[in-house]
Amino acid sequence: VFAESGAHDVGVTTIDLGDRLVEVWYPIGAGTAEGPTALVEPAEVLPEFLLELLPASLTEPFDTGAYRDAAAAEGPFPVVFYSHGFGGYRLVATTYATHLASHGFVVAAIDHLERGLVAQVSGQLVAAPGQEVIDFNRTIDILEARTSDADDLLAGVVDTTLVAVIGHSAGGGAANQAASEPWMDAAVSIASGAGGLEATDTPYLVLAGERDGVVSPAGSYGLYEVLTGPRIYLEVAAAGHNSFTDVCPLLYESGEAAELEALIGAEQTTRAADGCTKEFVDPSAVQDLVEHATVAFLVHHFGIADVADSLGEDVLSAIGAAVPSRFESDGS
Repeated sequence: VFAESGAHDVGVTTIDLGDRLVEVWYPIGAGTAEGPTALVEPAEVLPEFLLELLPASLTEPFDTGAYRDAAAAEGPFPVVFYSHGFGGYRLVATTYATHLASHGFVVAAIDHLERGLVAQVSGQLVAAPGQEVIDFNRTIDILEARTSDADDLLAGVVDTTLVAVIGHSAGGGAANQAASEPWMDAAVSIASGAGGLEATDTPYLVLAGERDGVVSPAGSYGLYEVLTGPRIYLEVAAAGHNSFTDVCPLLYESGEAAELEALIGAEQTTRAADGCTKEFVDPSAVQDLVEHATVAFLVHHFGIADVADSLGEDVLSAIGAAVPSRFESDGS
């Protein structure tokens, strides 16, 4: 079951593109790292005025389970981009990224500053069509240079002949835009739709929340319907829009979602807490199911192993408390 951690421990490092940062998780040898695992400090990603207003559960350091700048395992490993949603940031899904890296992937998450958290709360959102794809390409260039440098931390670690993009919400649009890039081998769309998609035969895993009040399951299924390559549609029963992020389990357990209203208003609180309150399924269980499905999908479509049976509805229904409410696949 791919919901369990993989054979590798995980390292993490930060790449500077000059105008924005990229967080990179990568496999390391099990038991080879020393010292504590890296923490996400809220002050790294949140403006000071926000820290003073947020519920306590969202201002505590968050353990990523990865070791900062640890020596990498012998590679190379495929590349998986993670593109955050509107009002997000590169560290919004570290649990997911660390899990993927433990199964033998290099996971790169870029700060999409034009539509990120700071831009949203400061009213400085910028329309920048195509910027995400530009940043994917810039990151690939840097990863290729670093993996070719025998003295680099990432020497021999990165295989840029196998690349996927995972996108949550607005990040799904970035995945759609990248789907026609020559380096693109697979895509995972989470709580998103068909916006930005051009004709492509790229394999797709389309994930949706049955109770998503931001991007309806019908919108996600609309993406599945227009795809012409290998495709899977997995809708998670009683899941919401943000069931797939690090913050959601914290809000779910603490019950502090209502405290966000004074900060961002009732409408935005409803959007931010969609999937993170008790009327939804436990987001930790959602993430177990999504982690299994994602790893199995990537392993299968990267040609690493034939694990198609792991993507069957019967297997997906037995992962844990979160189960499919709708499942379709073309079988490829």
